[in-house]
Amino acid sequence: MTSADLHTALLRPAVIQILRAAGFGYAKPAVIDTLTDLAARYLLLLSTSTAQNAFNTHNTFVATIQDVRLALSQAGALTPQMSTAEEGLRGDVEVDGVTVSFEDLRGVQAFVNWAQGPVNKEIRRIAGFGDDANVEEIAAGLDDKEDYLSALKKKHSKTGEESRYQGTVLGKDIELQSVAIVGGPAASLSEWAQKSLSQASNATEPTDGDSPATSGISSAPPTPIDDDLSMSFV
Repeated sequence: MTSADLHTALLRPAVIQILRAAGFGYAKPAVIDTLTDLAARYLLLLSTSTAQNAFNTHNTFVATIQDVRLALSQAGALTPQMSTAEEGLRGDVEVDGVTVSFEDLRGVQAFVNWAQGPVNKEIRRIAGFGDDANVEEIAAGLDDKEDYLSALKKKHSKTGEESRYQGTVLGKDIELQSVAIVGGPAASLSEWAQKSLSQASNATEPTDGDSPATSGISSAPPTPIDDDLSMSFV
């Protein structure tokens, strides 16, 4: 499975859960695949726009909330919204006793109200941001209502979730244990590697008795050719 296929497979249950939370109990596989592809393209558009805005604004790809907001505005997610030129025509306003430039926040407020509204209550519960949701219980798997991905993992797991998905992006990380070497000069692989590196470094270090590399050439006796050449210049 390629990286794109893995990301699509991970995004597909989230799209299905969003459809279920919106009231859709059934959809054809082609419809789900199309919506998943649209969601992936939209997330990719927001991510690339946010990274580009961050680089253009402060010469780094570490994004801020302002970069995300600008990417949402460029994608048309924040409406109604004035343009920068229209905001400049309004002049300065006073907010909490401080004079600042006018900024149209209708689109941002509408987006926040939509995200925190009743239509996304079930999605917020699964994500751990609901009013009556406990983030620790959801993370520990103690929540009464299971999300779609957890139910799907348990349905297709015969040996247990911990053993089947361990070491993958869907499960917990594998705890690496040290390998003990019995009957050797080293007790573990790390100790053996350190000894091998130290022996290799000691072997490459020159000793005090070694002479420079040019000593043999400089101490060589003169050849007859050298005598002839020296006589020719006299």
